[in-house]
Amino acid sequence: MLRKLTELRVLKAIVGFSQSIEHADVDEIHFITKTLLSALTSEEREKFTRLLFEYPGFKELYEAPRAERHDLGNLSMLPSNTLGYYYAKFMSDTGFSVDWYPRVEETSPLHFAYNRQYDTHDILHTLTGFSGGSVSELGLQGFYLSQSAPNPTPMSAFAAASLNLLKTNEPDRNLLVFDYIFEGYQMGKQAGKVMFRNWEADFERDIEELRRELKINAYTGYLPPLS
Repeated sequence: MLRKLTELRVLKAIVGFSQSIEHADVDEIHFITKTLLSALTSEEREKFTRLLFEYPGFKELYEAPRAERHDLGNLSMLPSNTLGYYYAKFMSDTGFSVDWYPRVEETSPLHFAYNRQYDTHDILHTLTGFSGGSVSELGLQGFYLSQSAPNPTPMSAFAAASLNLLKTNEPDRNLLVFDYIFEGYQMGKQAGKVMFRNWEADFERDIEELRRELKINAYTGYLPPLS
């Protein structure tokens, strides 16, 4: 019964999230992810924990000292070709903050994975070339999906987007949204497995050299905003 109530709460949140693609409420996504995490059975926890430890880089990162919140002021002082500089500039240009989500208490590897993926979310925006807009976010979620790490966020976002598109029923708009998702998915399929990379060790590296090494073909084209 409790599981069914949880599923209904998540479904309600997805429906709420679907009300707007352009101005999505990220709090809904946080709620969905945290609720699904708390509702896992012991068998599911065991399965997803095993998958995390099989993922490249996760074990090493999990066993290492925890990284502090990123100091964007210090990163902005790095040479202008570095990942750290580009990341700080992206955050400044978009007005984003490193404190954009509340960390959960780390009581398991799954909680660590949750915190880490949110901590590094905007680094991946920087590397992939997807802007911080809500529709570009779907492109990054496409990247996440093809990276094959346990993460309910991509499918939650796609479910909400699909409900929104079903409601508006505008063929050109539908195709545009799936263009974003497809771009990200293809990029993530081509790239190495990077979801649990120690990005802090890469901040001083040349961003283009890093993209080449990781096979991340950054999106540099233009997909128009939804009207």
